[in-house]
Amino acid sequence: MDFGMFTEFHVRDRKTQHDAIVEHLDEVVYAEEMGLDSVWMAEYHFAPQRSVLSSPFSIGSAIAARTERIRIGGSVFVVPLINPLRLAEDAAILDHISNGRFEFGIGRSGLTMFYEGFGMDYGESRDRFFEGLEIVLKAWGNETFSHHGQYWDFDDVTIVPKPYQQPHPPIRAAVVSPETFALYGKMGYSISFFAADTIPNLKKSLQEYRSAWKEAGHPGDGDANVRVPVYVAETAEQARAEPEKSFRHQQAYDNRVTARFAPNNRFAEIIREMAAQSYDDALSTMLIYGTPEAVTERIQEYREETGISGLIMEFNHGGHIPFDRVKNSMRLFSEKVIPNFK
Repeated sequence: MDFGMFTEFHVRDRKTQHDAIVEHLDEVVYAEEMGLDSVWMAEYHFAPQRSVLSSPFSIGSAIAARTERIRIGGSVFVVPLINPLRLAEDAAILDHISNGRFEFGIGRSGLTMFYEGFGMDYGESRDRFFEGLEIVLKAWGNETFSHHGQYWDFDDVTIVPKPYQQPHPPIRAAVVSPETFALYGKMGYSISFFAADTIPNLKKSLQEYRSAWKEAGHPGDGDANVRVPVYVAETAEQARAEPEKSFRHQQAYDNRVTARFAPNNRFAEIIREMAAQSYDDALSTMLIYGTPEAVTERIQEYREETGISGLIMEFNHGGHIPFDRVKNSMRLFSEKVIPNFK
């Protein structure tokens, strides 16, 4: 299994924005030291109380310079927000800087806040996403090309550099609704998804993904990672108590954001459902919190029931768990959970 870390570069109370950048870069370096396989960066805009990760390619380059082995991906790069030629260039450069450790994690976000801030119509996001992805792939695969579409027109352009990995970096698409599982299976892309639904429902969606994958003639069964909050402590009592305040902070934030920026889509429904859960319900569904033994058991259940390829773990769900406790959780996971999956 692939064990990856998800990060938003949270801003803590009474800490500066510079503190947030320094602390989270240190956290990524520690993740590599603890043997994690990958780090996955969110992309966040216009949320000073939440995150400073507005430029994931810049942060990704800083991570590449500080690490040697860990893979670096987006969760997600919001494709519609950027000129696709610039997106192709930035991604290719990060692929070179990291010596081929880059993974192109893509999506369009299920909330409208980024689009409103940039003066874009969220209703165009799906079409802009697929056209932008088409252009990126053309730019990576052709020396010179032209494109005339709904939103973008280019004549005889060449982007440099081409990606380090050929034909291009691995692509991993964020999926939410059942139809997107099947869509990306047909397209032959790896996927990531929230651990917000029941295991039987997730199992059904993944079956649709794999069926579409095979029907399209792609080799293998596809690759699916689940994004899930994880917290490991020495005792069950600590694992429950230490991250609870941060979990409730996340719920309060989700309630505020969805009240203002949530369109009528499945992503918004999931966020609302997560925000409405009691802590006990969340511990039994979306959160993998516990002793090393309990966390190992939950991950084994996910793997056996759904056939996931890996985890994208939020070790600091809500962003308010003290850094020393986050590091302790990561250490326990590395020392006492990962060996069970070798």
